[in-house]
Amino acid sequence: MINNASISNPQALVGVSEVSDWLTIDEEHLKAFAHASYLEGDRVDLTPSRNHALGPQLVDGFLLLSLLVYFDFASQTLRTEGGYGFNYGVDRVRFTQPVYVGQRVRLHRKIAEIKQKSPTRALVTLDTELEVEDSGKTAMVARWLLMLVDGEGEA
Repeated sequence: MINNASISNPQALVGVSEVSDWLTIDEEHLKAFAHASYLEGDRVDLTPSRNHALGPQLVDGFLLLSLLVYFDFASQTLRTEGGYGFNYGVDRVRFTQPVYVGQRVRLHRKIAEIKQKSPTRALVTLDTELEVEDSGKTAMVARWLLMLVDGEGEA
């Protein structure tokens, strides 16, 4: 974990990497995501012959992308006392391998770049890869941008 002391020299953090614990993708969360994103049978046709060729157990790529936030809260790579970060955007997202309900995934992330935007804000670029257990394959690659804010400094 990166703490306040290391924020004083942000360039020293470039290259720091971390691997998360495994997370099992379950049916309950897949259904909740479908509901939250309006992908329900009474709204759209999700039959395998139409829009869902890999079957109903396929995990939506955007659900996988949303797991970046889960993994960040589960084990924060960047944490500062009195500070916070927020999602600034995502670049170069690719879904490279299907993931199905019941499979386990984990996130590999590395700090690729940090740009000081102001005395109290830094734009952090994380290179992330979502690995599928037992296959050794990467299911998603994304470059995630976070704005790290010194909340006490801005108060």
